[in-house]
Amino acid sequence: MQQRRPLNPLELTPQQIEAMRQLAQFGSADAARSLGRLLGTFVEAAPPRVQVAPKGAVERVLQPDGAAFSVHFEVEGGARLRWMMHVTQEGATLMGGLLLGAPGGAIQKPTLYTSALAEMSNIVVSSYVGGVAAAVGLTLVPSIPHVGSGTLADTMQAAFGDLDSTLLLVTDLRLPGVRYAGRIVATPVEESLSRLLSMLGVV
Repeated sequence: MQQRRPLNPLELTPQQIEAMRQLAQFGSADAARSLGRLLGTFVEAAPPRVQVAPKGAVERVLQPDGAAFSVHFEVEGGARLRWMMHVTQEGATLMGGLLLGAPGGAIQKPTLYTSALAEMSNIVVSSYVGGVAAAVGLTLVPSIPHVGSGTLADTMQAAFGDLDSTLLLVTDLRLPGVRYAGRIVATPVEESLSRLLSMLGVV
């Protein structure tokens, strides 16, 4: 049987793009609820937006402007995804403080701070892919976290730099008093975009 070439995100119809945006909404809503429970505060996920990046242009499309913490995962199972989260300085100060019982960010050991945010990201990615998986009836499993050690652009390069044209599902996170606390970016890879659209009934 001849293998179909992976679907090019640049060729998607408006209906297909909207279906993927709604799929991201399921993941984002679950991620925000889990993060809110973990932090003990309200977390708002802005409506996801869909952006298409040609090969090598993810950084230009997402315009990284710095982050206090970033992490990326591979997601395997019924579909394959790349998933990245970054947290702004303001967001990290609030999140780290709430996680470590030091509101206001008076944290003495930066390694504890990074460890707490990495553990938080494990919970957020599991909730996000759980929401997506439930919507399409697949099993999805995230890898261990790859915590960024350089700039946000470095993490983006590590997460997405080897991909051809990509469909980026982008969700901004807000916390009380912090309008832009961080961002989640997910992208299906290889044949997974076609598979997810098929499960959604919009191929």
